[in-house]
Amino acid sequence: MNFRTLAAALVLSFGLSTPVMAGDAISEALVKKAESKATAIESKELAQMIEDGEEFISLDVREEHMREEGTFDSEEDVKIARGVLEFDVGAAIPNKKALVIVYCRAGKSAALAAVTMQQQLGYTNVKYLKGGLDEWLEEGHPIYNHFGEILLAK
Repeated sequence: MNFRTLAAALVLSFGLSTPVMAGDAISEALVKKAESKATAIESKELAQMIEDGEEFISLDVREEHMREEGTFDSEEDVKIARGVLEFDVGAAIPNKKALVIVYCRAGKSAALAAVTMQQQLGYTNVKYLKGGLDEWLEEGHPIYNHFGEILLAK
């Protein structure tokens, strides 16, 4: 086992040992409602945007301890935990017309955040990464962290 494979295994095992998002029927219903109202972007489309050098702001709404898992490569990455989004996003992303791609590990918090940004905070061009970083990795796209580039071994 090489260093990169070992590093990926450690990071992913750490990340996957933390519950994705414990939820009951009410919270799952809220997520489903948010997913129906928010605009999703598929991993493949986001990867193409990155490859083409399209401008967007990525917004990571995971908690700080979850961010060590890694992220995709983007020019402008803003990090605001979902719990403080309403308080901090205005200063971090003042342009309410900018394309913002919201992401988290599984896409649930990102969908909730995208709806909040559009309906309550006045942002007009927000999408959430469908399936989050879990689906991103499953689709064969890399994430990056302090170990370097990580790909999911299949």
